[in-house]
Amino acid sequence: MEIKLAGFNIDIENVVKLKSLLSKYPEINPEDIESLKKIEWTPETISASYARISRDPRPINELRAEASSEIKKARRSNQAIIFKMGHSSIAEHAVFNFDITGLTRLAAEYLEKSRLVSFTEKSQRYIKIGNDNLIPEEFKKDKDFFKEYKSLLEELFASYEYIHGRLVPYFKSLYPDMDEKSGDYRDIINLAKEDARYILPLSTLTQVGMTVNARSLEKIIRKLLSLPLIELNQLAHGLFNAVEGYAPSLVKYTEPNDFEKKDYGFIKDLIKKEKHPEKNNVELIKIDRDIEDKILAGFIVKNSDLTFLKAYDAVKELSVKKKEDIFNELLKDINSYDAVQREFELSEIEFNINMSASCYAQMKRHRMATIIDGRYSPELGVTIPESIKVNNLSDYFLERTGKIDRLFEKARNKFGLSSDYILSNAHRKNIVLKCNLRELVHISRLRLDMHAQWDIRNISAEMIGLVKPYLKFAANLLCGKDNFNKKFKKM
Repeated sequence: MEIKLAGFNIDIENVVKLKSLLSKYPEINPEDIESLKKIEWTPETISASYARISRDPRPINELRAEASSEIKKARRSNQAIIFKMGHSSIAEHAVFNFDITGLTRLAAEYLEKSRLVSFTEKSQRYIKIGNDNLIPEEFKKDKDFFKEYKSLLEELFASYEYIHGRLVPYFKSLYPDMDEKSGDYRDIINLAKEDARYILPLSTLTQVGMTVNARSLEKIIRKLLSLPLIELNQLAHGLFNAVEGYAPSLVKYTEPNDFEKKDYGFIKDLIKKEKHPEKNNVELIKIDRDIEDKILAGFIVKNSDLTFLKAYDAVKELSVKKKEDIFNELLKDINSYDAVQREFELSEIEFNINMSASCYAQMKRHRMATIIDGRYSPELGVTIPESIKVNNLSDYFLERTGKIDRLFEKARNKFGLSSDYILSNAHRKNIVLKCNLRELVHISRLRLDMHAQWDIRNISAEMIGLVKPYLKFAANLLCGKDNFNKKFKKM
């Protein structure tokens, strides 16, 4: 694994000063060179100066100039304000960019659970994957198991190549008018990668670009160190080492405490193990049956001096036609790229979803939703792409996932959490997803679009199908962006 600090935010005055000095080249005098040497390239000065805004009447640019000229004082200020006084939000003014290469898909899952962070990850949908995987340190302790694991990995990557080779001509045959000169030809070829990847293990390596503020980074490091995976611990140390020299005053509390290291595995022992029944991928756990009335009440509160309950009572007195007219007016000029108003957050919707690792890799990106994810389990079955079924590869696919399941059973009690490395992108887990209607509109617009991957598109369609019966006026908002104008304008 390699972790590089790619960048961070700096005081713009440093850039102005540097440009000014370089404009004098080659006539830069010794005093200017010494001034250039004294520039401190760190985001700490911005945090330190912003921390003073609430207590110092001077203009912000003067506060920044002082912090930049006295870096030691700025660091002492950060330490006092962030850690002694507890104003942790000051650390959010420092932002870091990381190049993270050579981590597994499993590790990326844990990293990307962080809510207030931005990620871009290497996509197995668009990039052909080579035999590039991690041999977990945990497995190396058992020579016999280690040998069996390596043998399975070789077979899985060979199976990926075989399935990919079978699917390329299949998808070409579905679109005979497309040739290599067509702009959409690459998309056709990508469909083979998209479906072949379901056989790849979660130990497959990937790379991630991450942008994170110092406060969230500190929490990420602490969380990764609390988990019993050597790879995650190494990732945490790498992140800390990358920023320590540039921002020692902003990332401090990184060691996990007993609360964060607590293992909640005892809870599962309280539940009698039963065979998983056949059921739908998506179950609606809870929904506010008066979502639209709550939304209208929120608009009234926003535009009056009424309390929410008074506004809600007033909405209840309105006729259905009147409510419909109000919704039409509220949403009349909305475009496919517009987020619906915040009043749409006055709602609660909860789902249980049984989904593949490939699908979860996409769904977890909707970080404004609350997502509680369970463990991957062979008992939940595997997701088989339709293209694999159509090409009579189901038995071939299931034979290999069966080998995965058997090796996983050997590893489960011996290696704990690291046994998940063995499982594939096709293996499934249960998640609980809680969101409001505003977030569900966003999910549907992105995931019901024709360009969305079929697995998450199918799951999203099930979610939307369960919710629409509870909506009288806003149902047309729940569609992909490609159909937005056509469907929404019917309102």
